[in-house]
Amino acid sequence: MQVSLLVSPVESPGAARALPVRFDFAPPAAKPKKNAAPEAYAAYKKEKKQRALPVAGLAAIASVRQSLDERAETAARPLIVSGDGSYTNKTVLQNLPPRTTFIGRMRRDAKLHLPLPERAGGPGRPRRYGPPAPTPEQILQDDSIPEVKVRCFAAGEMREIPVKVYGPVFWRRAGADRPLLLVVIKPLGYRLRKGSKLLYRQPAFLICTDTRLDLQLLVQSYIQRWEIECNHRDEKSILGVAQGHVRSPEAVSRLPQLQVAAYSLLLLAALLTSGFQRTGDYLPLPKWRRQAARPSLQDLLNLLRHQIFARGVDAPGVSFDPFVSAPALPAQKPSKLPLQAETLATFAA
Repeated sequence: MQVSLLVSPVESPGAARALPVRFDFAPPAAKPKKNAAPEAYAAYKKEKKQRALPVAGLAAIASVRQSLDERAETAARPLIVSGDGSYTNKTVLQNLPPRTTFIGRMRRDAKLHLPLPERAGGPGRPRRYGPPAPTPEQILQDDSIPEVKVRCFAAGEMREIPVKVYGPVFWRRAGADRPLLLVVIKPLGYRLRKGSKLLYRQPAFLICTDTRLDLQLLVQSYIQRWEIECNHRDEKSILGVAQGHVRSPEAVSRLPQLQVAAYSLLLLAALLTSGFQRTGDYLPLPKWRRQAARPSLQDLLNLLRHQIFARGVDAPGVSFDPFVSAPALPAQKPSKLPLQAETLATFAA
């Protein structure tokens, strides 16, 4: 279970960086065998609910909120969490910590309700929800609902994103005391190449637990959520997280956390030294990548290896004089550089 912190440039609009701040071990429950006792299956169903990903995600959100509350300068700062549809459910929405806003995707046919109208009490059980509201799909197709243009940074440049806002509405999975703001992002048109057929992306249906949140911040936070997917790609494809050859239970849970923590520190060091843009400190790129706006993880690793190797070469006692004044019959094996242990570990990685 991973939680990443979005860091955006302040001087000019640009792409954000996602820095992992939580990487918790959340294995699924072990399913018993077919011939197991009924008590084992009952215990498995109970443990499966306790180890569900929404439960682990809620614990990670509460942990981040607690870390903010422990410092006086961040205690009053609101926490905006942007998640995908698997966390937009009852478990997360009804148990959010204070001063925390959740933005998530929902189904296009979700059944919503309008606010309960004010009326005098009558016989029977009191109502908790108002009349049915239009579904997100109906709001998208309803031309009477005005369309709003929101200017956000997406796909390398500032764009005008058409959205529709509807609310406040209520959802039974979120509870009767949780008003929601429904935001429908209309399909955006794009072309695969110049002059080709105009294609459209899929619409997005979002809900926000803060009905007064700035619309531009809401949409921009959802667009920047894609950065955590870039984290997942780097961690799985390049760093090899969860692929370590370890056997002990402690190492199995701690090694991925160590790898993700080192990855987050590397991204933070790059932001503090060179900012969000690619500078001349990095190694030159091939021609087909000359338009890269920011350094990738592979660029950071190459620069790190270059700096460690340069430090090992400049170490005291290292000289290349024997290569110049070699005898007529030099030795078969040249002398090795006295590199340190962390240098060798970096080259092995």
